[in-house]
Amino acid sequence: MIFDGTQISFASLYSGCGGLDQGFHDAGMRGLCAIDLDRAALGVLKKNLGTKTENMDLSTFGKQHCSLLKGVDVIAAGPPCQGFSTAGPNNPDDHRNDHVWNVARIASLIKPKVVIIENVRGLVNPKNAKHFDKTMALLKESGYSVSSSIYNLSDYGIAQRRVRVLILAVRSSTAFELQIPCQERQSIGDVLENANTASDFEADYLPIGSTEGLIARKIAPGQKLSNVRSGLSAVHTWEIPEVFGYVSPIEVSLLETVVKLRRQKRRRNFGDADPVLLGDLRHFFGPDTDSLIKSLISKNYLRELDGYIDLRNTFNGKFRRLKWDDVSPTVDTRFGQPRYFLHPEEDRGLTVREAARIQSFGDDFLFDGAKTSKYRMIGNAVPPKFAKLVATTLNDSWAEL
Repeated sequence: MIFDGTQISFASLYSGCGGLDQGFHDAGMRGLCAIDLDRAALGVLKKNLGTKTENMDLSTFGKQHCSLLKGVDVIAAGPPCQGFSTAGPNNPDDHRNDHVWNVARIASLIKPKVVIIENVRGLVNPKNAKHFDKTMALLKESGYSVSSSIYNLSDYGIAQRRVRVLILAVRSSTAFELQIPCQERQSIGDVLENANTASDFEADYLPIGSTEGLIARKIAPGQKLSNVRSGLSAVHTWEIPEVFGYVSPIEVSLLETVVKLRRQKRRRNFGDADPVLLGDLRHFFGPDTDSLIKSLISKNYLRELDGYIDLRNTFNGKFRRLKWDDVSPTVDTRFGQPRYFLHPEEDRGLTVREAARIQSFGDDFLFDGAKTSKYRMIGNAVPPKFAKLVATTLNDSWAEL
């Protein structure tokens, strides 16, 4: 933690509410400044950590701003990832993608000893290669040895499937890679134990008899509402007639045949399924096919597309119910919405505190603002526990850098 008698200092860019900062602080580093455009998130960071903050658009950062980061040893950044995320449009031309190489541009002005950039795995996909390559090249041109690694955070004691890329740049002629030790696996049950005793625990239960409540009641742990998948983990809309309408056993058989054929009989070279040829269904259901399809179209289960038949609603991945003995899906900005994520046993979404715990924030880290704002901050944050592992590894390796 100490070199030459002085505590290692860091500054965060695209800081959000302070997940990176909390982890680096917990590892014994000294935060000099946190910079972000999100004033509300910076307010949460400052309230919890006391770090100096600067509210600004980092794309405008120039030489006149260098004094903000004077003397920092490490720049740690978590630039926006929506343009790279597979959960979103994954648009390589999304203007937010420029923020990744903007970190490298700022580093070229400040020249800290170490630069760390955290982002989603989509950053290294061939589709986004121009942004990744530009970032790596700019850091190398600025005198850094650069490496990148992919981490599944569930291997590091974070109770979720969250895969992230770390770019590490060191001002050295010798290549260096972080060797972060794996940690004991943590499940949802481990991290949510006694969560209801937290001071800010506020659960919103689905109203009995509501559409969402009726759906949730049919979803078991480890299951989700999905018409486009088969197997025990998928619950189809036709299994919830009280919400989506009654279908006869033969209609169920036709619907399940559509589910299978749309993945088996491929016509396109993109996606993972195609509408089903009417003739293929007639092969299975004979002269009753047309009347069955007409009935299911009227009940909004099917639709006809130029002679092809397809499901009206896919619902793939909606109403996922977590399992106590498993890790969570990636905590994102929608994590409080029950139509996306359900508590392991109660008919409700995850509370702000539960989302924060899964992200490894301590109960003493408090969030301000509307609930939607809190979930957004938490979903966008770097899990502090993983940030601490990164910073601790840097501390332990500092003499080698």
